[in-house]
Amino acid sequence: MPEIRLGAERLQVSEGVNLLQALLDAGHTIAHSCRAGACQACMLKARPDQIPPVAAAALTNVMRDQGYLLSCQCPVLQDMDVELIDPATTGIPGSIHSTELLEPDLLRLRIRPARPVRHKAGQHVLIWLDAQLARPYSLASQPGAELMEFHIRLRTNGRFSEAIKQLSPGATLQLGQVAGGLGYDLDWHDRPLILLAAGTGLAPLQAVARHALDQGHAAPIQLWHWSTQGKCYLGQELQALADQHSSLSFQQRALTTLEADLGQLRLASRTTMALVCGSPDFTERLRKPLFMAGLPGRQVISEAFVSGTRPSAP
Repeated sequence: MPEIRLGAERLQVSEGVNLLQALLDAGHTIAHSCRAGACQACMLKARPDQIPPVAAAALTNVMRDQGYLLSCQCPVLQDMDVELIDPATTGIPGSIHSTELLEPDLLRLRIRPARPVRHKAGQHVLIWLDAQLARPYSLASQPGAELMEFHIRLRTNGRFSEAIKQLSPGATLQLGQVAGGLGYDLDWHDRPLILLAAGTGLAPLQAVARHALDQGHAAPIQLWHWSTQGKCYLGQELQALADQHSSLSFQQRALTTLEADLGQLRLASRTTMALVCGSPDFTERLRKPLFMAGLPGRQVISEAFVSGTRPSAP
């Protein structure tokens, strides 16, 4: 039977057992949420040669080389030397600059990091409130900004949501790993962009649009946002931005018109890049229409927001 070694502790487990579940069953409190490998809250460290490829497939090469793994995706196939992540020593301290309700259940959170955090527009960051409570959120701010901005959907009875609502300006937290494939590439300078978002999927994509404009993007940029009511929570800000830049068009639509809207998508060029962000259902619904519009898979970059379920939340 494989052995999990965690400090001085030794756990004998059945081969193939899930690492996260084994540690939870042994009484350890491990931050976790989605159990799908998407949120990255359950990251641990081990010797790189002990980590099954599937447990680190969603991480960057640098993170894999450093021994990071997603415990919810890790079958225990051999002895493993596991190390819990202490955000107080591995993270970057940050203080809350301000909070603002953009909608009754949508919080704009601005954080001042203790030191600069390198990232691309559109990537996401793990926010640790304490050693047991962490969630990833996409950056709504641009690289190099003094404040890091996040748009957080407040979920009823959600542990993170309830905790973040109690924090005031000046409160401290920790910022973890930066990850995610969304981002503006300078090589796209002359390529049209279609940015398609639902809900808080707008946060990273409006950051991409702003960053592209700041970089002097030469081709047209279409930014679409769908919501339940058809009213974008940043509608006035983004319309004002579009009014200032003739290359940017902005559409705010209701989810009930999604199919009809997708049928109207037109490519300015076969070199168009499409970035998609929202729920798994939303990103999946856009796959075929984008292909039918003439975009091969390599020109579509998508990121789905996966929420934790109550039974698996820490």
